[in-house]
Amino acid sequence: MSSNKSQLIILCEDTTHFHFARKYLDQILEFDSRNIRIKHNPKGISTGSGAEFVKKNYELEVKEFRKRPSCVLVVIIDDDTKNHLDTLRKIYSPAPTEKILLISPARNIESWFHYVEGNAVDEKETYKHLYQESKPARFAKKLKEEICLNGLPQNAPSSLRHACNELDRLKN
Repeated sequence: MSSNKSQLIILCEDTTHFHFARKYLDQILEFDSRNIRIKHNPKGISTGSGAEFVKKNYELEVKEFRKRPSCVLVVIIDDDTKNHLDTLRKIYSPAPTEKILLISPARNIESWFHYVEGNAVDEKETYKHLYQESKPARFAKKLKEEICLNGLPQNAPSSLRHACNELDRLKN
């Protein structure tokens, strides 16, 4: 996807989501970082949960997306066992041809980090405490270079498999 023809908007919960998504999407879709706009719940500046921030801003970002037909909107929200993804789909469920990607790690994004490090993952468990000081871009690079190149293995978390399917829609 040519970076001079498209703009990428990432709506997500926090900087961990953003850095992971930016690095991964930059590698897969070859977006120029100057053409990426981020909207997330900055720690210490706003109040409330990151998931609530995403849900509150989703409809507004869809409206912005519609103003720019060459734009891509990526929404990342941890499911936290609360079906946040279903809530977003009730607000607005993208058509199959729309470049709106809804990505939701089943528990939290740290479960993907745990998987990328070669560990078995139970998507009902939280691994957040294991990755407090982590570098999300490192996990994105490792996921792309070591795992995704040959297709996701059978033991990949279902939420990661869904995310890869969402990304495949953009490549077609």
